[in-house]
Amino acid sequence: MYEAHIAPFPFWGSKTNSKGGRDPLAVQNSSVVIYTNMITGITNVTGRVRYNGFFCWLLTLIAKRLEQIDITKIDSPTEQIKLIRRGELLLAYVMLDSYREVTGVSGSIFAQNHFGDETIDLAWGADYENKNQHRIYWQNPWGIFGQYYIGVLSQLRLIFFPGGEHKTYRVTEEGLGLANIYAESFTKEVEELFWNSIYSGKVTKSSLSEMNDMALHLIENENELAEYARIFCKPDRQDITGNDINHRINSIKLIMDYIRTDGKEVLPRNFVLTFLRHNFEQVLSNMDDASADQLSWFLYELNELSHAAYEAFHFAILYSITEEPQPLDVILENLRIEFESYEPSESTEEIYALYDNVKQCYKDRNYGALVYEASRMIIALYKSIEDHIEFLLEFGQHENYDVQHPGYAPSLLIRLVDETSSVNWSFVENCIYFAINDHLRSSYSKSTIGQGLVHNYMVEDELIWRLRRPEPVRTSPRLQNVLQYIEDMKWIELSGDYYTITERGLKVLNNV
Repeated sequence: MYEAHIAPFPFWGSKTNSKGGRDPLAVQNSSVVIYTNMITGITNVTGRVRYNGFFCWLLTLIAKRLEQIDITKIDSPTEQIKLIRRGELLLAYVMLDSYREVTGVSGSIFAQNHFGDETIDLAWGADYENKNQHRIYWQNPWGIFGQYYIGVLSQLRLIFFPGGEHKTYRVTEEGLGLANIYAESFTKEVEELFWNSIYSGKVTKSSLSEMNDMALHLIENENELAEYARIFCKPDRQDITGNDINHRINSIKLIMDYIRTDGKEVLPRNFVLTFLRHNFEQVLSNMDDASADQLSWFLYELNELSHAAYEAFHFAILYSITEEPQPLDVILENLRIEFESYEPSESTEEIYALYDNVKQCYKDRNYGALVYEASRMIIALYKSIEDHIEFLLEFGQHENYDVQHPGYAPSLLIRLVDETSSVNWSFVENCIYFAINDHLRSSYSKSTIGQGLVHNYMVEDELIWRLRRPEPVRTSPRLQNVLQYIEDMKWIELSGDYYTITERGLKVLNNV
């Protein structure tokens, strides 16, 4: 007898759905590994540095007050998470009431949509048990704390995970120190108000302003600023020989040094990409003198540029097909005709000029031109590191970057290019087939039977047809959030339209 759970083979005639996915060739994790290694304790979704102090204080407050009220609940995960969720939502309301223009506040959209009544029902908006009755402020059952901050607080050695005799999250000695310093910013009466609000599940709108000293963007206490400086300047971890690894603070110093020198006239919205380009070009011109941190960010950008060029072959195919099956050979022939009729406006091997050309081809919807410019870019990238490939492979291995990963740029470029490669249709066709195979291989590995496919297109019996039409995207390397953190810590500030480094930042930069 057939039993589905024993033999879960797909029936291709059945209806299925397409799932999301931003990495069609399964190459982008090679970039994620690098920025994760370089910026511990900060993620792309941790918006404000003061959340670290808030959560350490909140965990401490919950444990202290439950011990006084009902000691049986002091180690209850259910009770802890319920009160954390209410505290998160209350903080969002406090920020909305006094500092509506401040960004990086999780839960603020819900708070804006439910700010009408004089009495705010925190339990109604925050308690996970209400999720089936109405939309609550945060869908993850562990709240903002669980989805965004557990990992980074642990990396910063501020909290312990549940384990051993304890079922709840607890602060470390360092976390307790930060909690106490955070609490210096407001009175005991404010703490009492906050606790009564989350414990009862209700707060009056008129009382929100009394708690505005807890604001996420205002750190006026010198002790708190000094504590954040100590936390983010300390080593990330130690290697197996006991030596300190300082990628986080060294990366921050690279950013601040760029602000102090070449980045003086860069608008905040463009800052991350211009910093990465600056570092890439600096290292490329003098790789022998580059620091390990500069090399890692160089490799990150080399990955991103290589992925953009390689993915262009995938998207050229995707954007040239329809939802109805067509012969793959016909698509390739049409691309070849467009490729051979394309006349580039300039002859250049400058990598960022070629990158701009690739982006322009997407805008022009000229996919023959796209594979032409992508070919130039792939070959130019290979030539730019040809003399350093062995060194970059060894360095990546030393940093545990998985040099065999299909997205690790030196390995990817070796696979696609050799000394004889030139911009011709044979090279393009080869890259297209590599891209199709990588897409299908990765998509089948990520698809779940009965739950949907991640394919952008399907190929069968020499026919190809489109399932989804996503857009090419870069990964986000956390550096925008690093800028927000060091601005909150007053190491940099906005002066007019541009960042400048402060005296406090100069002391950090100069190890004073």
